Amino acid sequence: LELMEAYLYPEYEVMTAYNGYEGLDIIEKENIDLVLADVMMPDIEGYEVCNILKNAPRTRFIPVIIVTALSNRKDRIKGFEAGADDFLTKPVDQLELKTRIRSLLKIKELNEKNESERNLARNYLDIAGVMLTVFDTEGKIQLMNKKGCEIIGCTDGSLIGENFYETLVPERYREMGIIQHQQFISGNIEGLESFEAPILTLDGEEREILWHNTPLLGRKDEITGILCSGEDITERKRAEEALLKAEEMHEKEIHHRIKNNLQIISSLLDLESSKFTDPGVVQAFEKSRDRVHSIAMANEEIYRSKEMGKVNFRNYVQDVVDYLYHMNEHQTEFININIESEDILMSFDDATHLGLILNELIMNSFKYAFPEGKGNIHIGFHRSDREFTLCVEDDGVGIPVKEISRTDTLGLELVAELVEQINGIIRIDGTSGTKYTITYQDQTHSKKDISFENKTQCNTNTAVNELL
Repeated sequence: LELMEAYLYPEYEVMTAYNGYEGLDIIEKENIDLVLADVMMPDIEGYEVCNILKNAPRTRFIPVIIVTALSNRKDRIKGFEAGADDFLTKPVDQLELKTRIRSLLKIKELNEKNESERNLARNYLDIAGVMLTVFDTEGKIQLMNKKGCEIIGCTDGSLIGENFYETLVPERYREMGIIQHQQFISGNIEGLESFEAPILTLDGEEREILWHNTPLLGRKDEITGILCSGEDITERKRAEEALLKAEEMHEKEIHHRIKNNLQIISSLLDLESSKFTDPGVVQAFEKSRDRVHSIAMANEEIYRSKEMGKVNFRNYVQDVVDYLYHMNEHQTEFININIESEDILMSFDDATHLGLILNELIMNSFKYAFPEGKGNIHIGFHRSDREFTLCVEDDGVGIPVKEISRTDTLGLELVAELVEQINGIIRIDGTSGTKYTITYQDQTHSKKDISFENKTQCNTNTAVNELL
């Protein structure tokens, strides 16, 4: 041992062990590059030491040289079976020792480099859990990774040379895809680095892919192809659509139940009014009933709407008018109502406010505008840019008040409050009949909630107290 240590010093750092287990302990604790093991040791043979090292993941690539006085063929075979990388026969020649060590260390260095590169490539593949594809300038597939083959349903390399757009792009997107490919190849890549587009699997199924595209450059910086990474977001999109549909159904169901509860309140108010004979008290109950029913109809429109959380205002206006006609048929037999409304979807809050305003203004016309019981009412609603305009006009006797703030009528006071809550403006023209014009901006308003704590929670007691 001392002789070999002298041969190797100072070119190598040598750590000496005087038996097999001591050597294994050193190897366990230190970073050893090469092991010289004598066949004959006090505790275990060098063959067994070699076998232990070659079967351990951490040490299996450490070169092992068996040093022995035995030189027959059987002993060498036994050493190679144990995993030995080389043999040295005693007495050891210094030049031969250094040559063998230098050669094995070089092999070890190359093995470690190859292993490192393999691990790096493996990590890249593991990280890239997405479809990786390379197209040439003509759109032909030059490379497709394993994930891409899994998504499309092909074997490795089977689509190499095929035109991507003719093979894997749905027909309705094919022409646009080819145009965008040519645009990208020409260097105009703005807006094409990332987008969502479907592909066809070999089974004919469409999969939604989120693409990220990078140009591949040649020696003269010309674009020679496109590297595309694609994430299959099909299941995510389906889950989002299912969740949205479930939320929509849930919200509609809530609004439907709220509508039913409000209709019960409306019926209770109607029933309660029958206990009184005082016309003023009965009228107060009827007004409250109509206001509650107006909110109920807005909830019904939400339930019927094709767009979550939106009310078709034209349909809603018609419902309010039909209801008021029915509930006041003894007064409305000779009163005509003309409705001109754009087909506008609006938020539940805005619709509720406008519905209550309509309720008050129409009832005012029914009761005060036509002493002879006949006339015409016109309702108009339109949008210009971000401004909404609601107009309620009758050809009755008119009213002297031109500013709503000057009236002491409870119904018009409520109208003024509702208009203020949507940050709107109301104008009254009483020169020829009565005309109410309300304008407000389409924006997020700070409103006092009339019927709900939020869009899906009903506070019925608060709502009724507001309206009574």
